[in-house]
Amino acid sequence: MTVDFTLVILVLAPCVFIGLISYFSIQSMLKKQLLQQKFQLIKANQKQGIPIKLQAYERFTLLLDRISLHKLLVRVSPVGDNTDAYKHLLLATIDQEFEHNTTQQIYISDDCWSAIVSAKSTVISQLHQLGGQENIKSTNQFREEGLKKYASTSSANQIAQSFIRSEIRELFGE
Repeated sequence: MTVDFTLVILVLAPCVFIGLISYFSIQSMLKKQLLQQKFQLIKANQKQGIPIKLQAYERFTLLLDRISLHKLLVRVSPVGDNTDAYKHLLLATIDQEFEHNTTQQIYISDDCWSAIVSAKSTVISQLHQLGGQENIKSTNQFREEGLKKYASTSSANQIAQSFIRSEIRELFGE
C-alpha cells in the first residue's frame, strides 16, 4: 500500500484551508463582539457619569457665584470695625467654600479647574488690594469701597463660569 503524497495534499489542503478560514472568522467575530461590549460599557458609564459631571459643574458655578467679591461683601457682614479682621473673615469664607467643593474637581477638565482656581486667586488678590488701601478706616467703608469698585467689572469668576458653560455645551455636543 503506497500512499500517494499528492493525494494526501489534495485531501488535506481543503481541510487546512477551511480550518484557517474558520479560525480567522471566529477570531474576527469575537473581536467584534468584544468591541461592541466595550462600546456598550462606555455608553452605560457615560449615562451614569453625565449627572455626576453636571452636579460638579453646578457646584462650581455656585462656588464662583458665592465667592465673587461683590456678592461676598453683600452676604458676609462685618462683626466689628476692624478691617483686617473683616478681610480675614472674607478670606476664611472663600477658603471654606472652596474646600467644600474641591473634591468635585475629578469630574471636570484640568483647564476648567485652572480657571476656577484662577478666579479664586483673583478674588483673594482683590481683597488684599482693597485691604491695603490707606484711606479705608472702617469695615463699612471697606464694604462700600469693594462694592463700588468691583460691582460692574468683568471678573475672573465670570470668565470661569463661561468656561464651565462651554464645557457643558461640549458635553452635550452643541
